[in-house]
Amino acid sequence: MRLFTPSQPKLDMINANFLAEYSSELLDTVENTELKQRLGLYQLFLKLYEHHRGLLDEILNLENSRGSALPGMMFPYIQGVVLNRQIYLTTNLRDGTTQMLSQPQNTWIIGRDSRQVTLPIADKRLSRCHAVIRYVDHQGFYLTDLNSSNGSYVNGEKVQRSLLLKDGDRVRLGSLTLVFLSGNESQSMENLSAEMIERLSLAESLPSGQPQYCAHCAGKPDSTSVKRPPVTALEETMTFMRDKFSM
Repeated sequence: MRLFTPSQPKLDMINANFLAEYSSELLDTVENTELKQRLGLYQLFLKLYEHHRGLLDEILNLENSRGSALPGMMFPYIQGVVLNRQIYLTTNLRDGTTQMLSQPQNTWIIGRDSRQVTLPIADKRLSRCHAVIRYVDHQGFYLTDLNSSNGSYVNGEKVQRSLLLKDGDRVRLGSLTLVFLSGNESQSMENLSAEMIERLSLAESLPSGQPQYCAHCAGKPDSTSVKRPPVTALEETMTFMRDKFSM
C-alpha cells in the first residue's frame, strides 16, 4: 500500500486523477468494510469535483450558511391551520419561536427583506421577496415563487407557477429546507380510561428520572428510552446531492 510522504505534493496541488488512482488502490487492499465505504464516497466526491464543481460549491455554501440563517433550528416547519374560519400559519421560522401568524389577505411572503415580507429569514441564498404562501378558500395553501434567483422547490421539483401544498411536502427555499404541515382537520378524542388515569397519576408521583412500572407493558422496552442514531452531516449532504440530481 502506498502512503503519502513529505516529498509528495501538498493536498491542494494534487491532481484529481492521481487521488482517484490512489483511492482505487486502497479499495483493492483494505478489508475493513467501513473504510471501504468511506473510500467509495471519497471517489464519488472526486468525480463530482471533476464534472460538477459548481454543485460542490453549492453544497459548501449550503453548509456554511445553515447555521447563520437559523441558529439552533433543528426542524424548520410551516403548518397551515384553518380554525373556526380563521386562517393561520403556525411556524418556528419567525424569531426562532413557534408562533401562529394571521394575515388579513391570508398571504404570507418569505424572503430576506424584513421591511416587505411576513417571514424574514437571513439567508443570502434567498431573494428579498422569494416566495409566497397564500390560502385559497375551499382549496388550501398555495406556494408561489416570486421570480427568485435560486428558485423554490417542493419535493425536489421546481415550482414554475403556483403549487397546492400537501401535508408532509418538503419545501426548499434558498438554503432553507422545511416541512409543510396541513392542519385542516380536527377530531374529538375519547376520554382517558381509568387505567390510563391511574398510570398518569403514578408517573406524576414518581421522582424525576425513576422508571415507572406498568403491568401491561412489563417485559416490553420503553420506546422513550431507545436512543436513535443522530443524522450525520454526511447523510444530510448526500440527501441534498440526491435532491439536486433529481431536479
